[in-house]
Amino acid sequence: APTPAVSAAVAGMAVDASGFLEQKSLMRPLPSPRFEVAPELEACHHSAAAVVKELGSRSWFSYVTPVEGGLFCPRSYDAFEWTFASLLSVMAALSAVMCLGTAYVFLRRRLRRCVQRGPRNIEVVHLLDAPAITAVIPCYLPNEQHIIEETIEWIMCSVESPGPLEVLVVYNTPCDLPEIEARLKELESAKHWPEGRRFRAERVWESQSKAANLNWAVRSLESPLVVIYDADHHPDVDSLMLLWAKMGHTDADCVQGSYYMRNLADNQFGCAPASFPFLARIIDAEFFMDWHLSKLVTRNLFLGNGYFSGSNALWRTSALVSHEFCVKAQTEDVDMAVQQLLDGRRIEFCAESRSGELAPTSCLAMWKQRLRWTIGWDETSLKHGGSFFEADNLTARARCGLVWTFLVRWAITLFTMGGVYVGLPLTTYWHLSVANWGLLITFLGHTCFLMGLGPWFFATMEAIAQAPRRGREGAVQALFVFLVASPVGSAAFFFFNLALQLTSLFKLWRGTALGWEVTQRARPQRGFL
Repeated sequence: APTPAVSAAVAGMAVDASGFLEQKSLMRPLPSPRFEVAPELEACHHSAAAVVKELGSRSWFSYVTPVEGGLFCPRSYDAFEWTFASLLSVMAALSAVMCLGTAYVFLRRRLRRCVQRGPRNIEVVHLLDAPAITAVIPCYLPNEQHIIEETIEWIMCSVESPGPLEVLVVYNTPCDLPEIEARLKELESAKHWPEGRRFRAERVWESQSKAANLNWAVRSLESPLVVIYDADHHPDVDSLMLLWAKMGHTDADCVQGSYYMRNLADNQFGCAPASFPFLARIIDAEFFMDWHLSKLVTRNLFLGNGYFSGSNALWRTSALVSHEFCVKAQTEDVDMAVQQLLDGRRIEFCAESRSGELAPTSCLAMWKQRLRWTIGWDETSLKHGGSFFEADNLTARARCGLVWTFLVRWAITLFTMGGVYVGLPLTTYWHLSVANWGLLITFLGHTCFLMGLGPWFFATMEAIAQAPRRGREGAVQALFVFLVASPVGSAAFFFFNLALQLTSLFKLWRGTALGWEVTQRARPQRGFL
């Protein structure tokens, strides 16, 4: 779901972008009067600058309007100006929060790295003393039959674990797939897995969803810890160790890692049908900003908790079995996260624990995936919204954080629409200056714009700081973060998310948000860059 403060920054930049980079000339002629007024002639002058100078501190709540005879006269704010100023005040406050929040996350991370003077050390415990972990991989086999074996091999052979590791694939399929199902049975009996690891594959015959697969798997668990991966995920080698270390350090019930795109070379020039150039890299940059900055701002400033996002998450089995995944939800992960948070469970983010997933193969596939996410967030907000005020296990901060994260985002979207669709045309026609808008509106517009540039700067600097970890890909990622986080990129994602939000609400209102759209998967390819 779009971060509310990011939307605020977009609105602020939209309001001020048309005038901020121009020369602010108070003598800029207006095509016609904005209002028909009858000013007191003794307060009028032949130049707008003279009127502003005479107004002094009163210019905070007054502007200048041209009248007949070539005169310029002051006029106090009326209902329209006060409404516009109120809108900009909300946008400026939210933009400032986002700017200061991203600055805090960025500077704190840099300070920790300086104190540690190197990579984070992971406490390694002898295998006999460490807990057993089950890695559960839910799979819709017809869609993921070409990638599931590669995922199994990767997790079994490459991912480090603090203790004994068992990989459990739980899959459903509407029809038999003899070849791949036979291959899964062969892998069950294979003896080449390292460190005595075990692999199991179970077909959930009654299942028609990922949620049903997960419910079956959770009921069969015997290990005290369970990590969940989607079928297209290839976690980094140390990702599970980082999740386990964070869980031990914070005593959390769940630790959620981050994602990135691993098929960056696929269809970079948009040659496939309904595709877009560098689609995977654009999504990768968006995910980077979301996981390494935006989510941490939400966790630190508002919610006080993270939330489960569906994959690359380590759970205590005792917490996970307390609720079932909703088989009717579009986003069973968010629904589960809210249920756990309402029970007072603690969920943490660990952005350093990274897992690579496959980007959608086309713009249409991306639209379907994001629409499902948006509908899922809206469903969860409507389903559990009342409980945010009634649950007994929530602290005041957690209660306010849930309301902010799941309910206030709709109001912020409306404010942002006002800033974009009202503020942008007005400040394009009458650019932001004290003469045109008064000092208050001009100050708030400039504040929105400058605060909106903060996340752009800190996201780019964070990408540059982390670039060495991914080598050449890190340098390319920093470039795309710079582009995606820019005012143009932020505005593009806002309009995309707005279209998703309106479609989601329309479908929910019509009762047509039914069925679960499968995200099309394809084998990653190697290519240029």
